[in-house]
Amino acid sequence: MRYKTIVITKQKIMIFAAILIGTALLCIGVTAVCRQGAKTVKPVMKFNADYKSIISEVVPGAEQNRGDVLEMITGIDTDNPETVIGEYSTVLKENAERGSYVPENGFETANENSTPSPAEPQQALSLPSHEQICASVGLKISNATDYNVNLDEMCAGQSAVKPEGDAPSVLIVHTHTTECFAGDEMSGETERTTDETKNVIAIGNEIASVLEGYGIKTLHDTTYHDYPSYQGSYGRALTTVESILKENPSIKAVLDVHRDAFVYEDGSRLRVSCQQNGIETAQVMLVVGTNSMGLWHDNWRDNLTFAAKIQNAAELMYPGLMRPVNLRTERFNGHTTRGSLILEVGSNGNTLEEAKEGGRDVARAIAAAILNG
Repeated sequence: MRYKTIVITKQKIMIFAAILIGTALLCIGVTAVCRQGAKTVKPVMKFNADYKSIISEVVPGAEQNRGDVLEMITGIDTDNPETVIGEYSTVLKENAERGSYVPENGFETANENSTPSPAEPQQALSLPSHEQICASVGLKISNATDYNVNLDEMCAGQSAVKPEGDAPSVLIVHTHTTECFAGDEMSGETERTTDETKNVIAIGNEIASVLEGYGIKTLHDTTYHDYPSYQGSYGRALTTVESILKENPSIKAVLDVHRDAFVYEDGSRLRVSCQQNGIETAQVMLVVGTNSMGLWHDNWRDNLTFAAKIQNAAELMYPGLMRPVNLRTERFNGHTTRGSLILEVGSNGNTLEEAKEGGRDVARAIAAAILNG
């Protein structure tokens, strides 16, 4: 999904904060106005290559955070999500012709008419050791922030995601639950369906099953946060996550499972694919939010460390499966734990079966990062 980004600098944030503190009466007045009704932009379900579409996510409820203060002053929702196939993506570049661009990681993209190879049964792989996971070399990151980070150094660091006995350790959720894949299950131009056997819930089921198979207690929430209303889905997902974490404080990692989307001018859809043991498999991208836009998120480096360990484990087990880690200015609800990530499993040009393969493969890498990272 693609949205236009509005940049709010730290200098602007400081100025706005000073004005707010010094003029309490004005703040009360602006708050009253904002509560009368927030203006939103209707979502554009067919994503265009000109990057002109904007989707505004309005967080419901009366609770406020630092982002709400900025929104009252500026009229901009600073926790608004934009597509992970943005200008910082290593899969697409603006104005790139379909089929002519080879991304930095060397993996080719293909259109939806590509013929997948015959699937063969895939043998289970043993998990990499702690030493192997921590000793990464040359992990790639697509960094949309001003932060200077070294993914290999972070991979060698201490993980904050450790299981606690038989208590739940992982929560799988879906902010955009109705996202589906290419084929008969694609619901017209909306590319969404409420059939949980065909949307990203099916991918979450695969990931949960693999994690449980490794003894990692996993909860999979299948709440529809983007239906019937797409707008406000991140706010509703946050409410769900916070409620589950309150009941299950043992949870260390929250995995928000999505699929990417891009529609070319000729109507074909982006497909990110690789082969694993002769099986056509959707590639996966880990997305890590930060506090760059002024929202509280002090634990984003822990999230990035967790992502780096997953990335390296996957490279060891399934070379070519992963797209570069995507570090973002947006928070994406990543502040809820020290192991919160977005997983973009495939794109709208991948089939459901390709996405399931990618989900199972990345789940084994996640298990390795949790158990041996």
